[in-house]
Amino acid sequence: MFDVGRREFITLLGGAGVAWPLVVRAQQAKVWRVGLLMPTPADAVVGAMTAFRAGLRERGWVEGQNLVIDYRVLHTPGDQNADIAGDLVRSLIDVIVAWTTPATMAARAATSSIPIVMVNVGDPIGTGLVASLARPGGNVTGISNMGSDLNGKLVELLKDVAPGAKRIGVLYNPSNPAVLIQLRETENAIRAVRIEYEVAEASAAEDFDRAFARLRSSGVNGVILIPDSSLIEHRERIAALAIDAGLPTLFQRRENVEAGGLLSYGSRFDDAFRQAALYVDRILKGTKPADLPVEQPTKFELVVNLKTAKALGLTINRDFLLRADELIE
Repeated sequence: MFDVGRREFITLLGGAGVAWPLVVRAQQAKVWRVGLLMPTPADAVVGAMTAFRAGLRERGWVEGQNLVIDYRVLHTPGDQNADIAGDLVRSLIDVIVAWTTPATMAARAATSSIPIVMVNVGDPIGTGLVASLARPGGNVTGISNMGSDLNGKLVELLKDVAPGAKRIGVLYNPSNPAVLIQLRETENAIRAVRIEYEVAEASAAEDFDRAFARLRSSGVNGVILIPDSSLIEHRERIAALAIDAGLPTLFQRRENVEAGGLLSYGSRFDDAFRQAALYVDRILKGTKPADLPVEQPTKFELVVNLKTAKALGLTINRDFLLRADELIE
């Protein structure tokens, strides 16, 4: 009896030894789907996408093996954005990565169950996307860009590079609710230094032509551009318009300075997407968005384009240049 039982046990154990690897392989064979909801085509943010994919690969997630990335582009104006976000939700996505406030709000309106990782959202609490940074609650978490905190710094920097400035231009996209918050902060910072200012709106390509023509005719001595995806998408056009108008431009994104803008002060765009990959990894491994605190950038860099300064006829003093993290020549 003992021998029979032992043989049966060995047989069962052997069978389990065969079956268990099959179960493991079946689990490993699952392909997860990540949806990217973005306001610009992928080729407009190549660096950010490269950083995002690199961050995923570092944690074992590889497209074509255990991961599929479904990329969707929002429209400007956003009349159809709800449909685009809804279509992404219906495509059996496991997690959504949404860049900008409008994209995150569109995703949140489309689903309250699928996890959403926001990237570079200016005021996630004020826009109702999260309950708090430490305890976001719901299905949204990710990275806030602290953009409104940087606007006063940009005003200071403009005064440094154009000390005789009597009037400042401010350009923003009125369709982005986070930008409206930053506009108010920028206006407050300008009033605090008792300088006049002129506000212009732009989002589509042709809007920037009209905006710079208006700012130039109003006699501004420099332009602060409130961060928005449109500034990344149209960065070459904006740089050319600014140089043609003879206007120094200040941004929060280095990509604009690489394209020909004068200077930027802010966090790195690609760092935010690499960090977003960490959120995706933890969510796919079972962590709930509500348990992942919203993070904010801690490193900021000053980038100056010396070629643009020369084209504008600006002489930037040596002490200012020594403060820069990078000089583009």
